[in-house]
This record gives sequence, C-alpha cells and structure tokens, in this order.
Amino acid sequence: MKQNQIKTKSYILPPPKKMDREKLLLIIFTLVTSAMFAIALTSLIDTSNTKGIFRIFVLTTGASIISYSVNTFAIIKGAVLFARGFRIAGVVSVVSILIVGIALFMASFSGMVLSGVEKLKLQNYGIELSQYISLMNLKATEAARALPVIHSTKAEFTSNAKCEISHSCISGRGNGGRGTISKILEVLAVRANNVANQLDIGETAKQNSLKLLNKLIEQYQDKLETQNTNASDLRSDLQKIDAKINQEISTLNESIPTIFLRSYAEELEVGIIISDRPIVTQRLNSLLQKNGRSLTTVLNSVEENNHKRPTFPKKTGVGDTFFYLSEFAPIALICFSLDLLIPICLWLYTVFFLLWDNHLKRLQEEELARQNSERKATNIRGGK
Repeated sequence: MKQNQIKTKSYILPPPKKMDREKLLLIIFTLVTSAMFAIALTSLIDTSNTKGIFRIFVLTTGASIISYSVNTFAIIKGAVLFARGFRIAGVVSVVSILIVGIALFMASFSGMVLSGVEKLKLQNYGIELSQYISLMNLKATEAARALPVIHSTKAEFTSNAKCEISHSCISGRGNGGRGTISKILEVLAVRANNVANQLDIGETAKQNSLKLLNKLIEQYQDKLETQNTNASDLRSDLQKIDAKINQEISTLNESIPTIFLRSYAEELEVGIIISDRPIVTQRLNSLLQKNGRSLTTVLNSVEENNHKRPTFPKKTGVGDTFFYLSEFAPIALICFSLDLLIPICLWLYTVFFLLWDNHLKRLQEEELARQNSERKATNIRGGK
C-alpha cells in the first residue's frame, strides 16, 4: 500500500513557481517603452508605404529584445554578483543599462517632439521675419527722408543758377548773364532733378512692396495657425510664402537706391575745381558739400537699420530636438524616467535588498556563533 502511494506521488508535478516581481516589472516596463519607441518612430520614419512600417516593426522588436535582455541580466544577474563583491559586474551592468537607456531616450524623446519642434522653429522664424520686415519699414521711412533733401538740393542749385544769370551771385563778375558758372549750376540742377525723379519712381515701388510684404507675413502667420496640418505640408507651404517674401524684399531693396545715393553724396562732397577761379571754386564747393553732408547724414541713418535677413530654418533633425528640452520638459522627463530612471532604480533597489539580506545573514551568523561559543563555555564549566 505504501509503495503504491510512493509511486502515485512520484507522478505528481510540483506546483509552478510564481514569476519573480522583478521579471514581471521588467516585462511591463519593456512593453511600455517599446510602445513609446514605436510611436516615436512614426515621426522619424515615413509610414506612407509598407517598407516604412516594416522598418518600424523590425526596429521596435530589436529594441524590445535588447532592452529586456540587457535590463534582465543587469538587474537579476549583475546586481547579485555586485552584491556578492564582484564589483566589475556592477560597472558593466550600470554602463549597459545607460547605453541602452540613452539610445531609447534619444529616439523616443526626439520622435515624440519632432513635429512640435518643427512648428516651433517655423514659428520663431516667422517672428524673426516679422521683426525684419518691421526694420525694413523703418529703413524705408528713413530712406524717404532723402527725397526732400534731393528736392531741396535741386531747388538750391536752380535758384543759384537763376541768381547767377540775373545778378552773378556766385561768380561776382558783371551784372549777370549766362556763363561758365551758370552752366555748371544748371548742370548740377539737372543732375539733382534726375536723382529726384528716380527716387520718386522708387517711392511708389517701395510703398507697393511694403504693402505686399505685410500681406505675405500675415499669410505666413495664418498658415502657422492652421490646424490639422502635418509638419511636412506646413513646411512646404511656408517655403512658398517665404520665396515670395524674398522676391519682394529684393524689389524693396532695389527701390531704396542707397548705393546710388551714396555715390551722389560723395560726388557732391568732392566738389569741383574751376581753373584760376579759387574764390568761385570755394563758393561752389561750399554749396555742394553742404548738400552732400545733408544727404550723407540721411544715408547713415538708413544704413544703421541694415540687418541680416533671417534664413529659413533647415528641416528639423533628431539633434535639434534637444535644444528645445525646456519647451518640452514634461515629455522629456517622462521619456527619461521610463528609459533610464526606472531601470537604474530597479538595479539599485535590487542591490540594496541583496546587501541588506547579506547584512542580516551576517548578523544571524554572528549571533549563532556567539550562542555556540557560550554553549561550549557552559559545557566546559559543567564538565569541570
């Protein structure tokens, strides 16, 4: 009867062991990080075709296997060895967790915020572009001051030419008449009139360009606020608007002929020389240089408003996202916690528990040794 009971019991399987809490946590942790990694990859890899979806599947599967394997060996095996005194096992465990965690964190965080960073860069560029166009408006306003200066110069040359013809105001010889000085003044008046005509034409083009630029920047801002537009389509639309803005800025710069006006101002300040007529030369040059300095003053204020035009931002890459950590701090903290902080904490807590168990075992052994020594001492005294 006993033999039958023994035989029956030999066929009964032992109860299955419960899964360790660490392994269960690692499985859950790996599933969560893998899902987050897969979601992030949809922003980094084109999913419009089967090839892109297959890439995401392969990368996510590989990352899951690597993450689970490395963290499992590091926490379950490496922590035990470290607690037993094998220090290099602890170094290798921590380094391997960090390498895998950093790789996952970089991919997860960048993928999660890539489209947000792209829109933020385009938005910042829009702000810079608005500021630049405001400066262009200011520059155009300052350049408009050159027009009354040129008209004043033309009027002064014309009045002096008439005065020279009627009373010899500049030459001081005779009582008027058309001579060399009056002809010079008439040429100067015609030259000033030509410059004024060019500025008048440019003024009309300038006002049209400024109106169009203001409309284009409004279109840029409206397009940024458009909802349900992916980053790629938004970039394409904004680049088209930016190209129109570039073209109009070139037109505006051509309508403000600062180089031409600077050349004319230098021409006036250099003056002219009339042979054997030093006094007349001095009078004419005084008149020319006064008007030249007035125009130079205006041009200097215009050129103070020259600023470098902002360039359209490049397409956002993985590295660019880390320059915007502060703007996306909550997402960064979640990704950091899941990919790096949790596995490191699990490893540390495992080591702490193992070291504490070792400490308790040493205390028990010391207590047992003390009791044995006391028992032996008691036996010895009793034998005596």
